Amino acid sequence: MLSKHNIQLIVQKAKRTGFGHIFGANTVNQIFAFASNFILIRVLSKGDYGIYSYALNIYSFFALACGFGMESACLQVCSEKMKTCENADAYIKYAIKFGSWFNVFLGAVIVASSVILPLPLEGVSEVLWLFALMPLFTSMFSLGQTYFRYNLMNVEYSKCAVLNTCLILVGSVAGAVLFKTPGLILFRELAMLLTVCFAVLVYRFPIRRIMGAFCISVKEKMDMLKLALISMINVATGQLLYLIDVFLIGVLISDELVVASYKTATTIPNALLFIPTALVVYIYPYFAQKQDDKVWVKQKYYFMLKYFGIVNAVISLMLIVCAPFIIRILFGEQYLDALPAFRILSVSYFFSATFRKTTGNLLVTQRKLHVNFWIGIMEGIINVIGNWILIHLLGAIGAAVTTLIICIVSSGVSVTYFTSYLNKEIAKS
Repeated sequence: MLSKHNIQLIVQKAKRTGFGHIFGANTVNQIFAFASNFILIRVLSKGDYGIYSYALNIYSFFALACGFGMESACLQVCSEKMKTCENADAYIKYAIKFGSWFNVFLGAVIVASSVILPLPLEGVSEVLWLFALMPLFTSMFSLGQTYFRYNLMNVEYSKCAVLNTCLILVGSVAGAVLFKTPGLILFRELAMLLTVCFAVLVYRFPIRRIMGAFCISVKEKMDMLKLALISMINVATGQLLYLIDVFLIGVLISDELVVASYKTATTIPNALLFIPTALVVYIYPYFAQKQDDKVWVKQKYYFMLKYFGIVNAVISLMLIVCAPFIIRILFGEQYLDALPAFRILSVSYFFSATFRKTTGNLLVTQRKLHVNFWIGIMEGIINVIGNWILIHLLGAIGAAVTTLIICIVSSGVSVTYFTSYLNKEIAKS
């Protein structure tokens, strides 16, 4: 057990290194993001919300390739460069240039797909093309945040993140009230662009200095592209878990009301993933810089699993017990059919937050990206087969059961591999 003195030391260090800013910002962000979803559910009819949710889900498949994974690659490489006091600006310059051109191409693909793809829900094609500029603005914002992260500028990172969420909240609600679903999408894009401008003008993201940096060599570019591609695939396979279920519900059931209910069931469990995200944002640069000290990595990893697991267990239990009150109060009586899926996804949260999200990111700090790749492939196979079978058998609840199975299996595999890897490396040294 931790002594009172040790707890005080941990708290003081967290404050000194900016964890309080990061966790506070992520908490505020999720409150605002949840408030945005809550208001949108009330402003839009259940049918319109179902159409928007399905269009957003389709866009999210394209967004998996946003920036070609340059954000993740840049964070890893630049964190390593900061450790050796090398100039990291050249790498983020390349990430910005390559990522921007790729996102322009991705936007064109989204527009073409809105015309070509035969989507199962009527009205989705008419709004899908409006997402075309979102990858470009999102990637620009994310790379700015990456710069703050590897420079350990946690205050600037936090302020920019909160500003972005506030602008998206205001923009989404204003757009939905004024112009329904089209306004909601366009105003969200405007909010992303405004945040990028604030990051440059107010929060000291030195875009001029970065773009004036020297160009990295062809070999270094190829290393970045390789790392970015693997990172993109890893992120994509992880996110597919939350996209395929909604997509297949739309295909197999073809009812926007069922889509709306299931999407509502995912809102809180998914929103609470900001907790492991905040933790990872804080610890990632430290684990990347300490990648050669396996004893340190193992010690901190076990410490994190032990105490973070307790926190997540309490959260999951509260969600399960209070589920009827949460749904009735926040979403309304018309969404009570989401109750079974909500409870199942609340259990999934425990495994995903405690083991899957954190361990997967720490594997990247050790450059074990191939492990996440194969775990992602495994998840994808279970996801498609499980959803196809269980949605037929259980309806939308089958999608939630599939998510739970995947979270348990992938958590077990990733934790087992990571601990075995650390033990082997320590034994060698």
